[in-house]
Parts: sequence; C-alpha cells; structure tokens
Amino acid sequence: MNSKNPIAISLFSGMGGLDLGLKKAGYKIAVQLDIDHHCIETLKTNWPRVPKIQEDIAFLTARKILSKANLSKRKVDLIAGGPSCQPFSRSNEGKRKGVKDRRGKLIFEFARLVDEIRPKAFIMENVAGLISSNKGKDFKKLLNFYNKINYHIQYQVLNAAEYGLPQKRKRLFLVGFRKKTNFNFPNPTHGEGDGLAPFVTSGEVLRDLDDGIIHDSTVSIGGKHGHLINDIPPGMNYIYYTAEYNPKNAIFRNRSKFWTFLLKLDPKQPSTTIQASPWSHVGPFHWNNRRLTIAEIKRLQGIPDNYFVSGAREKEYTSPAWRQIGDAVPPLLSYVLGKEIKKIIY
Repeated sequence: MNSKNPIAISLFSGMGGLDLGLKKAGYKIAVQLDIDHHCIETLKTNWPRVPKIQEDIAFLTARKILSKANLSKRKVDLIAGGPSCQPFSRSNEGKRKGVKDRRGKLIFEFARLVDEIRPKAFIMENVAGLISSNKGKDFKKLLNFYNKINYHIQYQVLNAAEYGLPQKRKRLFLVGFRKKTNFNFPNPTHGEGDGLAPFVTSGEVLRDLDDGIIHDSTVSIGGKHGHLINDIPPGMNYIYYTAEYNPKNAIFRNRSKFWTFLLKLDPKQPSTTIQASPWSHVGPFHWNNRRLTIAEIKRLQGIPDNYFVSGAREKEYTSPAWRQIGDAVPPLLSYVLGKEIKKIIY
C-alpha cells in the first residue's frame, strides 16, 4: 500500500466480505471489529497484519479504535460496515422489532462512530427492510441523525446479480460524505436489457464442485418434507405441491410458506439469496436434490475458494462458518461501490 491507497476502518467486519471488496478497490483496511469469536478467528487467519478488536461496539470509543489502528482522525478516509440486520429483515415477520431490538440500535452505534471519527465517507450495508421498519420511522430517524451531523447521504437497494454475482441478493447501501459530492451509485452491468452482459448463473460457478449424482433427498435433506424435493423442478419451491399448480398432489396451501421453503436452484439462473441461518427445509437447495456445501455458497457469494472460515462442522448449514458466509457482504458489491467512492475522496 502507498499514499494513493485510502484508509478504511471496518466495523461489524463479520468474515470480511465487505473488506475483501474494498481491498480489491485499493483501500487499506486499518482495523477490523466484531464481537463474534468465530468472525475474529476468520479475520485473524485471512488478515494477519490487520489489528482486531473483539468488543461490543456500544461500549467502544473512537479513541480506542484509532489507537488500535495507529491513526489520527484526519487520516481516516472511509468507515464501512454492516450492522446486524435481523431486526429489520422481512423474513423475521413477527419478530421484526427494528430499533426496539437491541441489535437494531447498532445502526446508531455505527452512526455515532462516524460522528466521532468524521471520515471523508462511509458505507453502511443492511437489508432493504430497514427502509420500511416501524412504518419508515427507524430509517427516517437515522437519516435525520446524519443530517444533524452534516453528512450528505445517498442510499439505494442494489441487486448483486446485476453486477455479476451469481446470486439475486438485494441489500440496502447507505453512502455518506462529509462534503457535498456528485457521487452516483454504479449502474448495473448484468441483466436482460440492451447493453448488459447476461446474468452469471449458479450453474456456471458450481458445476465443477458437483458430483453429478442425482441424490435421494430423503437422505440428503431429511425431515418431514425433505423427500418432496425430488420431484420439484429446478427454480421452483413448495408451490409445486399446491392446488393451483398440482391439484392432484396438493400438500400445501399457496402462500402458506416462505418462498425459500423447498426452493430448488435453477442452474440456468443466478441463485436466490443464501440464508445465513436456514432451518431444515429452507433453500435454496441444489438442483441435484441435496443441500449446498460451504464451498458452493462461497462461490455464490463471490468469496475466494481458499478463504478460511472458522467454525466449519459436519452439519454445514447449521455451522458458524455457514452463518458467516450467509451474512457476508458480497465482495463484488463493496468493490464496485468502493471504486466509485474512491473517485470522490481521492
């Protein structure tokens, strides 16, 4: 790294997905922070020279972060991170408490540190549901805070598949600048419109990892409904067994389950969103009637094959390693955003 590399502080670092993209875009990661010990182990292995802080961010001061990174405020170009998204996620209906959940308040801890450190810019990632949480009041409160501390904000929901990731993953990105800018979110590069490259499909990136065997899902998935995957066509889910689609073999009512229930990948399309903590019948499942592997979801997230993730175990989809990968910001998105921000601040 040299003087032309902007310096970034990483908050809510997780397994380092966002940091991977920023590093590729030319940023120097000065310090990484996370409270989860598995995430810290992952970061220590892959980023051995970057200082780590394993603490609750609510009790962490800007002074300690800067001291750990051996930085002064004026040298911080970017703060980046993805505070906990579960309280805002639409997949948590009934438990979607927004900032009433302690984890939901972490978006304001991120904002507090932006205020205390005053970087040139910041990136905050979260689920799109943050915008509508508590009838929009939570998001409005966050925007009002940034307005009060004189940061100029832009936000947009980006679909990772539209930038070349083999996964339809929609996430909210909030970008702020200390000074007014002409920043624009990067235009999509992939899709079905004129001038766009075709979507990258799950089949393209996973075929060399597959054993080619059509599995018996009674064994490979198990549970009360695991056997049903066998007959579901690629790209479909439990709807295959509803009266509207299959009246002679209707098992479920339409809209009685989440879309991910018994969802099978279509190798000719990007994957649907990888879930961080799927339960027994939550997909996406492989088109060959089995669960995906850790190696496969790393490919779908755009994480290097050789990137170590702590907490792997035999039952992969319940492991800390799977959770970290499923929670990660795809490096591809932070890369394209980081490049655009770099043009403004450097």
